[in-house]
This record gives sequence, C-alpha cells and structure tokens, in this order.
Amino acid sequence: MMKVIICEDNSVHRAKLKQLIENTILREKVDLDIALCVGEPEEVIDYTEKNHITGIYFLDVDLKNNINGIRLGERIREMDPLGFIIFTTTHLEMSYLAFKYKVEAMDYVIKEDYDFKQRVESCLLKAYSTYYKGKLKEGYISIKEDTRIINIKLCDILFIETTEIAHRIRVHEENRQFEFYGNLKNVQEKLTSNFYRCHKSYIVNKDKIEEIDKKNNKIIMINGEECYVSFRYMRGLLL
Repeated sequence: MMKVIICEDNSVHRAKLKQLIENTILREKVDLDIALCVGEPEEVIDYTEKNHITGIYFLDVDLKNNINGIRLGERIREMDPLGFIIFTTTHLEMSYLAFKYKVEAMDYVIKEDYDFKQRVESCLLKAYSTYYKGKLKEGYISIKEDTRIINIKLCDILFIETTEIAHRIRVHEENRQFEFYGNLKNVQEKLTSNFYRCHKSYIVNKDKIEEIDKKNNKIIMINGEECYVSFRYMRGLLL
C-alpha cells in the first residue's frame, strides 16, 4: 500500500488537506493510506528514514521552522528518490528554490486558489497511477474489490488461502493479512512461477518457505505461520 505524508504547520490547513485526501481515497477506491499528518518536518524525516517507501508527500513551503518545506523536500529526495513531492504554498515565488535544491517537485498548489481541491486530487491520483503503472510490470498484481483496488507486491506474499466464507480469499504477508472476494484459480493465473497450488485451499510462495513437514503435511513459512500441503501435491513442491 502506497503511503501519503502530510507536513503542514497550520492545524486548520492540515485538517482540511487530510480530509480532502481521505475523501479522495474513499471516492476513487485507491489503495492509499495517510501514514503521517504532522506539523513538524523532523517527524517526516524520522519516518522516512525508518521506512523504506515510495511516498506521496504534501509539504507546506513555509513551515515556521528552521527546516522549510523546500529543505524538507531535499532531505526526502535523498531518502526516497522516487517519491512524489507536492508543495502547498501561498508563496509561488519561492518555487525557484526547488530547482536550486534539486527537489524535482511534482507540482506547486496555491492554498487560496479556487482549484486547490481539484489540483490536490489530480496530483494524488496521478502519482498513484504513475507509481502502480510501473510497478504492475515489476511484480505486482491488482485485485478489484467492491470498495477498493488492492495492489499486491508478489514478493511480499507468503501464501494465499480460502476462508470459511464462500468465495472469500485471504492473503498472508509477513506483517499483515487482508481479504477479498475471488477464487484461487483466478488468482493463480495472475501469479508468477514461484507460486504453487499445494492444496485445494492454499497457494504458497515457494521462496518464503522455511521448512516442509512431510510427516504432518505442513509448510512452515519464514514468519512461523503454517499452511497445508496435500499428499498428491507434495512431490511437485519438493521438485
């Protein structure tokens, strides 16, 4: 899931921008999450240093801090070279500084302009589309659900299983699980060769297997989770 980071020192503007982005995410059903919404640039730097992400950053230019938005963008660009940086400002004349510090901003959105809402939405959706258009060619699959589109990074998947609810699929990643409606056959057609149908109810990522317990027909994944392998599919798993 792609992350959105907001840094705006004015609490009213910060809340307005956050609400606007949340509404866009819900309305457009995109797989985005607001990971951080703060007024202090140091918090953004700390988050970006600790999390290896390609993010969408909305940065106020004038942060009433010794680190202004342009400088913050410069730091972000060092840590997240492929990130999308959008400056929100009342000072368009300061935009030249972004070129000076090689920030490579996606856009400059004037807070008081009549089309502020449309410009923010446009930037958000364009960044999302650009990112996943490239990533879908680099080991992602896109799953459509009623209320959202889920973009799944294949190398993060441990295994996929059916649930007790008919036509409901659960995806296990190392640090999260999520569900959607579908069937294993259709999902398997979108997967790469390292995924193996090991059971009528399971598809496993062979690259994420820690151990195969042949006696109990179990597969232990790298995070300790277990799934089952049927006897008829055991041989194919061991090849």
